[in-house]
Amino acid sequence: LWEKCFLKLFHVVPVDENNPLLKLRVREYTSNTPITLSDGEVIQKGDRVLELHFDNDTLFRMGANAKTSLHLAIQLIRNIEQLLPQLIKVIETNPEYRDIKGLYGVSMIHRGSRQLGFTVIDMPKGTFAFMTQLYLRLLMYVIHPKGKERLKTNTDKLVPKIIAMSKKELMNRYA
Repeated sequence: LWEKCFLKLFHVVPVDENNPLLKLRVREYTSNTPITLSDGEVIQKGDRVLELHFDNDTLFRMGANAKTSLHLAIQLIRNIEQLLPQLIKVIETNPEYRDIKGLYGVSMIHRGSRQLGFTVIDMPKGTFAFMTQLYLRLLMYVIHPKGKERLKTNTDKLVPKIIAMSKKELMNRYA
């Protein structure tokens, strides 16, 4: 219910209606902390970005059907690899997205994202980081094939991170 309200309220839409794993919304980057990306681009306060969101229902189904964590990770990477070229088409055909500087998201599912072209950055310490970690750990508990057990192992890796990519990098890799 919370997710449905959030998606509606903040105009979050899927990249592909037939594969709703990755959703997005356009917004202004509001942090005072600039993000320097691996290709040298910098996202600063006031820049327009596409904020990325995983679809929790899709993640739950993928987790329920995955035999192992590795199987789930491979499924996620393959899905994202398919969706990023489609994201370019969305950007090119929707005037609302043309002036974005890059992609931006916060997730505990960040391992493997560097190979896809994302820069991975620690979140600044504070209330938002703490609340995000609590929320994402709850989701991990529900979505992961071995949720309760997973929360007890490698807890140092269960930290939300900022993942970001410049529009230029997206185009260079996936156009």
